[in-house]
Amino acid sequence: MKIAKGSSKIVTIISSIMFICTVAAILICTLLKTPIYWHFGILGVILFCGFFIFWTFRNPKRDVIIDPKGIIAPADGTLMDVKKMKDGFSCLILMSPFNVHMNRSPIDGVVKSITFQKGAHWPVYFPNYAKRNQRNIIVIENTELGITAEFIQVSGIYGRRTVAYPKEGEEVKQSELIGIIRFGSIISLKVTGLKNFKLINPIPKHARAGSTLLATFNEESD
Repeated sequence: MKIAKGSSKIVTIISSIMFICTVAAILICTLLKTPIYWHFGILGVILFCGFFIFWTFRNPKRDVIIDPKGIIAPADGTLMDVKKMKDGFSCLILMSPFNVHMNRSPIDGVVKSITFQKGAHWPVYFPNYAKRNQRNIIVIENTELGITAEFIQVSGIYGRRTVAYPKEGEEVKQSELIGIIRFGSIISLKVTGLKNFKLINPIPKHARAGSTLLATFNEESD
């Protein structure tokens, strides 16, 4: 299974630290003449942590949706606070540590801006505090269709890093990988424009990045 872009170094560092800790723990247990099951217990805990780290940074192959008349989910997770607005819609996607943490573009377009904001790392389950968290605000504009997607990566208590892959001015395709939140968190998406947006009915409880259709729009302007 592939590792997320830009994550090989951190995975190697963490793996090396865990290997050193494993050797040190076994040596200490040997010197102290602890029961053999201590060795297996320590080894099991470290291996589980290693698997969890690898699982966090995975980038599995995925069949994605390309729909010129639709808006695609940018992240895996629980879909929350879906709201229809006069000129578009907004939603939140709550990611768990077990979700794939790769983020994908909801539309075709050009990256107009990427704004990084330093902040805290409060648990996202407390919205009032999570408003202070570190975040990346990525704005993608499709001038041909007259729509704009504001995609916000919000870090959490475990999500210490929000990473955007493209640069300002670069063109991205719908469902293309555009970033990662390391260790998961929450994604905020707001899509606005000249189109008449229609939310998918029923609204899905869970979203998959690049594979879940959130809304469609009519070809005629408002």
